[in-house]
Amino acid sequence: MRLPAVVLLVATLLFWGLYDRFESAGPVLLDAPSLSGASRIRGDCQEKDGHFVLSVPTPEKTARLNIRVSGATEYERLRISGRIKVNGVREGKYRWSCARLLLAQYDAKENWLRGHHTLKAERGTHDWEMHDNIFDLLPEMEHVDVVMQQIGLSGTAEFDQLIVEPVRLKASFHWWRALFSVLWLGMAVLFFRRCRLDRRKLRILILLNALAILAGALMPEEWIEGVTDGLKGKASVSVSNEGTKQPKNKQPALIRELRSIDLFNDTVGTVHQAGHFLLFASLCFLTYICALLERKHRAYFFKVAFDLLLFSCITESLQFLTMDRKPGVTDWLTDIYGMLAAFTLFLIVLGARRIFAVSKS
Repeated sequence: MRLPAVVLLVATLLFWGLYDRFESAGPVLLDAPSLSGASRIRGDCQEKDGHFVLSVPTPEKTARLNIRVSGATEYERLRISGRIKVNGVREGKYRWSCARLLLAQYDAKENWLRGHHTLKAERGTHDWEMHDNIFDLLPEMEHVDVVMQQIGLSGTAEFDQLIVEPVRLKASFHWWRALFSVLWLGMAVLFFRRCRLDRRKLRILILLNALAILAGALMPEEWIEGVTDGLKGKASVSVSNEGTKQPKNKQPALIRELRSIDLFNDTVGTVHQAGHFLLFASLCFLTYICALLERKHRAYFFKVAFDLLLFSCITESLQFLTMDRKPGVTDWLTDIYGMLAAFTLFLIVLGARRIFAVSKS
């Protein structure tokens, strides 16, 4: 039963890794912009033939550049792509204090709208890398800017090949997603029977743990954002109030708002990683304890370890079937760290149990 699951996993990763679920929905809105078309410029910003260079010579300086995207209000989604190169970008106080490429959305009064805005954040030194991402446009949006930043303590960030185009979901996406969903649902039924989870001693706890992992993996990003929007607002107010202690010319309202959202997003990311670690650690520990209670052979524990690793890969790959999420190597590694921690704890419990048995005899 493991071989069919591995084959389906490989097929899922290969197909969805190559399949582009979006198609063009209109003409390119921005291609090879120039410095003359910038709506806002701050710091040392230079440009030649669509190649932008933003430099920070001292920690007190920053470099920012906004370029307005015309015609974005007619569409629901934009794809932004571009290359980034960094040289000696030293991170500031916060993780987002570095070189970044953003999409900023504004309402009719030029107020910045909260939401997903970071395409890529870079630090250190590395050669050119291409990045792209899809952004959902907010209903109240009236203007869209592509924003280049170098807000680290030092270093140079370079940007080029910037392209913005409207996109929409392909009709075939829904059919392919339905097909893979049916295949994985059938595989889940077969595995349930093979593992005889309905007969395990800790079956309820194990099943609840596994269902919690699946729910977290398949939950749409818009649901997560809906839950956190209110908290983002509170974080924004809190940081903004703290910022009023400083002179306004040193702490503009937009900067306070961006800082509060980025801080909150970092916190959410930390909680997300902690959830991966704890859920897989608990699943692994429960499974091993269950095997110990059922007096399984030692070889069984290695088989269980492989099954748990396979389950981790599968749950990550299932994010391809959601509308707005993709699997990440970082999440998968966090799952592995959680399983290793659980295995270590299990060995400690097993050793303590043997010591207690020897001392009692």
